[in-house]
Amino acid sequence: MSQGTGSTDVGDVSWIVPTVECATATWAAGTPSHSWQVVAQGCSPAAHRAMLRAAVTMAGTALELIAHPALLEKALEEHRQRRDGRPYISLIETAAPDLGPTPNDI
Repeated sequence: MSQGTGSTDVGDVSWIVPTVECATATWAAGTPSHSWQVVAQGCSPAAHRAMLRAAVTMAGTALELIAHPALLEKALEEHRQRRDGRPYISLIETAAPDLGPTPNDI
C-alpha cells in the first residue's frame, strides 16, 4: 500500500499512547478524495463491506490486547523506547486540558 498524504491529529495521539491505523478501500481507485464521488461511493455495498472489515480488524486488535496483557505491556514498552525520553510538545499555544494519567504515568 502506498503512503498517502493528509493531516490528522493521530500524530499528537501517538505521542501519548501506542497507536495503530487501519486503512481500507471504500471508493474506486482514481476517485478524487474529499469529493461528492467519494460520498456517493461510501453508500455502496462494497464500501460497507470494507468498513465492516476495518471495524472487525480494529475490534480484533482490541480483543487481543485485552486477552493478552503481556502483549499490551510489550506495546507500551516499545512505545516508551521509541519516544526515547523525548517529551510531547504541543504545537498549540494554549495548554491542553489535563486528561488524567497516561501510560507514561503507570
